[in-house]
Amino acid sequence: MPIFRSLFIKVFFWFWAAILLAMTAAVTTSHWIEDDYFRKATQTERIHLLRLMEHKRPIMAEGRKLWRKLRPDWNLVAVPVDSISHLPYDVEEFVDAAAEVRDVLWGQDDGWLMLGPIQRGDYLYVGITRKHWSSVLDDEQRWMVPIAFFGVITLLSMGLVWSLTRPIRRLQRTVRKLGKGDFDVSEIKPDASRYDEIGELSADVVDMSEALNRLLQSHQQLLRDVSHELRSPLTRLQIALGIARKKDPQGLLQSEHDRIERAVGQVDGLVGQILDLARLQQQDSDQLQLESRPIAEQLNGWICDAEIEMDEKQIQLHSRLPASDIICDWDWMLVERAVDNILRNAIRFSPTSGQLDVSSHLNTDGSIEIAIQDQGPGVPDEDLKRIFDPFTQVDSARDHASGGYGIGLALVHRIIELHGGQIEASNQTPGLRIVMRLPRKRFH
Repeated sequence: MPIFRSLFIKVFFWFWAAILLAMTAAVTTSHWIEDDYFRKATQTERIHLLRLMEHKRPIMAEGRKLWRKLRPDWNLVAVPVDSISHLPYDVEEFVDAAAEVRDVLWGQDDGWLMLGPIQRGDYLYVGITRKHWSSVLDDEQRWMVPIAFFGVITLLSMGLVWSLTRPIRRLQRTVRKLGKGDFDVSEIKPDASRYDEIGELSADVVDMSEALNRLLQSHQQLLRDVSHELRSPLTRLQIALGIARKKDPQGLLQSEHDRIERAVGQVDGLVGQILDLARLQQQDSDQLQLESRPIAEQLNGWICDAEIEMDEKQIQLHSRLPASDIICDWDWMLVERAVDNILRNAIRFSPTSGQLDVSSHLNTDGSIEIAIQDQGPGVPDEDLKRIFDPFTQVDSARDHASGGYGIGLALVHRIIELHGGQIEASNQTPGLRIVMRLPRKRFH
């Protein structure tokens, strides 16, 4: 990368130029603002004073009283040659300066602009005004010059900050999307063509997203391939187990056969979950089988289906269901699977004679919230966000008791995600609370 395109050089140059401009403005305008000045009058200015003498009635100088007699426009002040001391000190200083150089002067003193003097007979004539100035550098608005410099520096700094922060904010949004599994980086692709550090960083993020996407696709493909390949040996194991049971009519090896059957069933269930997760990850929201049903009726049915497990552990159920007329457009088979997974996990981890809370209500934003809370051991706080990732194992009593492989909650998360909803878990005292929020009619 050429050094002149380096972000370091750009930032350094911008700040260096801004500071240099500010210092230059301060040095060059300090005498304009604070100091008085006198210079030789131009020919045009001399003619202007002569016209004043021809058309204006002179004001006789009377010390400090002169200032009260002056008008906003040009004033012609007259003073006898031998009575210059009658002039106010500022005007007297101006006349003395003109006498030293023996010429007509133009200048300012204490905010008054003066032109002259010209002698006619026994009188000296001086033009005085506060209103009319010949240029920005000469008039009483000179204080606007440093303000203009300040404005220019401010605009330059804003331009620099804007050129830096806009692509950084785009990078920030893109990285957040990558963290959520969205590999769309089209927003920062134009920034990748910049010839500075931000352009290089954007290009690296684009390359990283493509590599992550390829890695994720290969990972999912591997899971699908391995799961499919496991189906055949599992089927052969189940057939072999059936044959072994027939060859043992007396049941001498029944306990060993039962142990093998449980192990095969666990592996078969894991393979099924992996295939389901891979299928859902390939699926998008347009492929959902949407139906309109009342949420209260469906929830009540799912709870009734789990009563056998609750009765076995003597679990007390507290349910609060929404109004019966609330209709939702969901893929009910998938939503049922998600709720059933959470509900049965809550039953599994609840202590005997414990309490299970199931509630649902309509939020102000139109979404439906379904919350399930048990009284189990909970999950370590640092693991709350990652329990919805595939194959996540947490070091807690919940995990050791479950014997699961971290697929169920990943399936739930993907189902909620396909419906445009959100899911979160939080520890209570005691137990774990899982809340699912789904839009009622997001898809049509």
